[in-house]
Amino acid sequence: MMIMGKGLWYTRRLGKPQPLCNLRSEWYDWFLQDVDEYEVKQGFIALWSLGGAGFILKSPKSTIYIDPYCGGALKNEKTTTLRMIPLPFNASDVKKIDATVISHEDPDHLNEDFIFPISKNTDSLFIGPPSVTNLLKSWKIAENRIVSLKEHQEKKIKDIHIIAFPSNDPIPKTANTYIFEIDNIRIFHAGDSLWSDEFFKISQKYKIDIALISLGVNPPGIKYYNTPGEILQIASDLQTKMVIPMHWDLWSFAIDNPRLVEYEAKSRNMKIKVVVLRIGQRFTYPII
Repeated sequence: MMIMGKGLWYTRRLGKPQPLCNLRSEWYDWFLQDVDEYEVKQGFIALWSLGGAGFILKSPKSTIYIDPYCGGALKNEKTTTLRMIPLPFNASDVKKIDATVISHEDPDHLNEDFIFPISKNTDSLFIGPPSVTNLLKSWKIAENRIVSLKEHQEKKIKDIHIIAFPSNDPIPKTANTYIFEIDNIRIFHAGDSLWSDEFFKISQKYKIDIALISLGVNPPGIKYYNTPGEILQIASDLQTKMVIPMHWDLWSFAIDNPRLVEYEAKSRNMKIKVVVLRIGQRFTYPII
């Protein structure tokens, strides 16, 4: 397990991107075929889990990748943090993508193994908070493809309206949470944020249909992820009726059981639906 202080991933990688892992997926092309060929009807959205905090969000007109991680283990002089899930696709094979939205600069969210092939092979925009966009500029990504969003700023990608909100994440230099709005459907992606009083403020202005919230076991002495009870507190503050736990599957030190969120919701008699997605699974909403 690798412990980093606030903003150290930013300092370490400014103008010095990490070497590419060049991992190859063993899933052949079936996953990207499923994404590219799946037709989203008007009034619906589709989500695919990429593991960790990564998702593909598809609307009738747009395809957005959120926090995709195509790297492997993270190493330093003392420790190695192991990747515990397969790689569902090769970034070099991605062709249909309108934007990449990044919550913060940690390498399992802003990932060189994804960014460089996508910048070379597609016309994707890259959207993130200032520390993310500064890093992208320092890596010589074309500035006309970079969109910096501070808190409460917005960007429209075809039929998807993206709104940035504050994040309570102690590790990165800057971080966002996001609402993705398609027609009358709103999806909230919390990145690695812990609980914040901002979540209740969001609920007073926006009706959240689905909340994607990080879950994981925390090592001694540091807080990275939410517990099942904390996920339900965030969901309650957001006043959402559906939660998808994320990030519980990626790192060896943080593996957790998302069914515990479901169990705790039932034990508290909370009217919150917990949806568990494994890597590669597709979820469509509304549920028919």
